[in-house]
Amino acid sequence: MLKNKFKIIAILTIMILALTFPVVRAEDEADHDASPEENIEAINEEASNPETTQEAEEVSEDAYTKGDVYLTGDNITIDNIIDGNLFVIANQVTINSQIGGDAFICANTVTVDESGYIFSNLFTTSENLNIKGVVYDLYALSQNVTITGYVYRDVRLASNTVNILGTVGRNAFVNCSNLSLSQTSSSDDEEQNDITSQGAINGNLNYSAEKEISIPEGVVTGDVSFEQQSALNNNTILAYVISLVSFIATVVVIWLLCLWLAPKFLKNNVSLITSKKVLPVIGFGILTPIIAIILATILLILKFTSTIGILLIAILLILMSISSSIFVITVNYAICGKLKIQKNITTLGILILSSLVLWLIGLIPYIGFIVKLITVLIGIGIIVYNLIFKEKVKTDNKIED
Repeated sequence: MLKNKFKIIAILTIMILALTFPVVRAEDEADHDASPEENIEAINEEASNPETTQEAEEVSEDAYTKGDVYLTGDNITIDNIIDGNLFVIANQVTINSQIGGDAFICANTVTVDESGYIFSNLFTTSENLNIKGVVYDLYALSQNVTITGYVYRDVRLASNTVNILGTVGRNAFVNCSNLSLSQTSSSDDEEQNDITSQGAINGNLNYSAEKEISIPEGVVTGDVSFEQQSALNNNTILAYVISLVSFIATVVVIWLLCLWLAPKFLKNNVSLITSKKVLPVIGFGILTPIIAIILATILLILKFTSTIGILLIAILLILMSISSSIFVITVNYAICGKLKIQKNITTLGILILSSLVLWLIGLIPYIGFIVKLITVLIGIGIIVYNLIFKEKVKTDNKIED
């Protein structure tokens, strides 16, 4: 039931879009010596095998966790089956078991080991990312990415170095400085290089890098698209990290200010996105910038009211700058309400994870822009709705309580 409620929130906000993706089951690691077609058939057959399902049901309760899991620490190893979503902030994270939902991980090193299976999507920011097991969809912002396992569907990567030596079931979208699709070993005697392992992309490869690389024959089944760009060096990675930290810091600071100055404002907003009021809120979010720009233009044209026009533009810019934070905070309170979380320290931890999810989704081409636009509009709508119907929001909230 909780998962279904998360889906409702995701449809309204598109912030947690990953929770609505299909789920694929795979019980044994793909054979990477076989052809890509054989790998796909093997995983599909094993996923529907009644005997495999029966074995999974016989797993002891101690090795099984039902529901979402939130973890923080230094070195975290996931050895038990999780039938839900996984949220982790740590130094090193190793996954040795099955994750039934999505995994959201922020760490220095992330490893999905050979016995690790993420049946849905992996969202991660990390220094090093190693995929040796199976992942459904992969979204990563990492310094170094190595895939020797199996990504069932798409990979979307922004990295300095990417090595795809395993199998990508569908398409690969890569932004990097160095891309490698094969591994070679040199022989000192014969002075020649031999390919020891080679990746496989069963769909299209779209990549941008400093220079075009030579694609080994038979590696990419579909089309190859290349876009040349400046190097994604350490400075670029640092810029991403600064952007992430700045966004999270802004959200946390605004949350603390609201908690200090207007604590009721935070709780009252939940009803605005979980009820029929969400449409009026979106309406206010769309109309407010339009009306503000029209009024500011008129005031600037009249000259003697130009100061007011400039002030109106400044207020609009401030609203737009904090609107995404208000949106994240509101959604976070809705999630904490469903999980019956009341402690501020736990709320802060989930708020950081919520901010990370929204920031990662914002990196996805096209979808990211739409998500950012929607969060800004809803955030503005929440603020304006509260200003206009302040008493009504309080009354409705009391009735719901």
